[in-house]
Amino acid sequence: MNMSVFLILLFFGGGLGLFFLSYGVCGLFFLEWNFVVVKFNMFFGSVSFSLVLLVVTMSVIVFSSYYMGLDMNLLYFLLVLIVFVMSMFFLNLSASIFFLLMSWDVLGISSFFLVLYYNNWDSCSGAMNTVLTNRVGDFFLFVFFSFFLFSVGFFTFLVFCCLGLGILAVAAGFTKSAQFPFSGWLPKAMSAPTPVSALVHSSTLVTAGLIMLMNFNYMVLSVNLSYIVFLVGLLTMFFSSVSAMVEVDMKKVVALSTLSQMGFAALTLGVGYYFISFVHLLSHAFFKSCLFIQVGVFIHSFFSQQDSRGYESASSNLFFIQFQMLVTLLCLCGLIFTSGAVTKDVILCGVMGGSQLLVVSFLFFFGIFFTFCYSYKLFSCLLASCAKCVLNFVVSGLMSWFSLFLILLSVFFMWWYSGNVMLIPEFFVFVDFYMPLIYVAVLLMSAFFLLKLLFCELKYKFVVDYDARHSVYFIGSVKMVDLLFDKFIGSILSAVGGGSLLFSIFMKSYMMVVFSVGVFLLLMVC
Repeated sequence: MNMSVFLILLFFGGGLGLFFLSYGVCGLFFLEWNFVVVKFNMFFGSVSFSLVLLVVTMSVIVFSSYYMGLDMNLLYFLLVLIVFVMSMFFLNLSASIFFLLMSWDVLGISSFFLVLYYNNWDSCSGAMNTVLTNRVGDFFLFVFFSFFLFSVGFFTFLVFCCLGLGILAVAAGFTKSAQFPFSGWLPKAMSAPTPVSALVHSSTLVTAGLIMLMNFNYMVLSVNLSYIVFLVGLLTMFFSSVSAMVEVDMKKVVALSTLSQMGFAALTLGVGYYFISFVHLLSHAFFKSCLFIQVGVFIHSFFSQQDSRGYESASSNLFFIQFQMLVTLLCLCGLIFTSGAVTKDVILCGVMGGSQLLVVSFLFFFGIFFTFCYSYKLFSCLLASCAKCVLNFVVSGLMSWFSLFLILLSVFFMWWYSGNVMLIPEFFVFVDFYMPLIYVAVLLMSAFFLLKLLFCELKYKFVVDYDARHSVYFIGSVKMVDLLFDKFIGSILSAVGGGSLLFSIFMKSYMMVVFSVGVFLLLMVC
């Protein structure tokens, strides 16, 4: 815990230094010796992303002290995490090719050790898949910079190879950002601890490829390559959204939602809205890290249970976490007056307003629609849990209120950013017309959660109905009762001379139904 406090203070001091250093300073120059140049950009975009990364990192360090506080290798985990984050800082701020390549390589290597942290079969498989896929992107990036550096003096050759070099850079960005067809490593990386997932899927590894493409957009993204980026981002968004609809692992659902949003940002980059895509990454970093922290609280409270079908007995003490999760999912869906709506409205107007093919419009529309579907699926498995509450535990008060800071940033930071840096979409000019609808929606939502809270408090007043209903539910899922019926039916069949397997299964089901109905009637009479 002391190490966590020290790291938080260190990053907070670094953030203040970045904030004050960005005024009047466009770059920091340290060293130049032949190929080795150490120089950092201090432009507004780089500093903005660094400050967002700083806030997310401090939040993840606090969450790590809760999620992994009793782990024996916590110090090793925090050290590798700091190397991972610092490599992303240098990648974002570096103005030299040498330092960019170094930070790019260290980012991939440190991610390998983080995914390998638990050192089991699943972690080893996920770590090897992650590092080998990213090595393909490293190869593309090294070849791109090699051709670029050694052909600077030959202008004709450079123009001739411009399209080929651009394809290499785009392929490197696609592998690092898990775009189609290099998307397989991102769900595999869920073998890492949940704090690592909160960093990887918000503002570090998956955003590195898109950040690199944004920095080199004038050199790399020609008209033909922009259309390729658009189509690849569209396919990534569609297929990841469909996969999230059929996934039952909560962490993988959130990971596939990250993949969908990265495809959405790549699609925006292909359209030509470079700055809008960058702002979307900033917005996504806040609410996706917050969503992973909330899912991590559920996983930690349920003893590492990640299957969404196993949360049917959640405690009502997680009510405030559920409410925060609802706000985060609304930001993910891009509901009006949330941070996701600021950029998504501009992107929707730009994409749907152009002359696109029918198939492209179809894929884009259903990719957006499935975002609402898997968000509802992710929340419904937790919302319905209090109706069958048979477990009761207390969540740390720090974790109940901790992610509220990230939620406030998710909702309000993009509004400040859009009002001071970018133009607000025309849709928000008519705010007076939509305000009554927003008030009605907020009123209905507040009434729903108030009734839900009252139900959680008053349901214990009706002890007979509560015990009867939940005893039947609990008996159907208890393994000891299942084994008892197996032994009872086996003894009967051995006494009468045996029987078929189908008959034994039928008798077992029949006896369980009779026993459950008997217990229900007994409790109702009592």
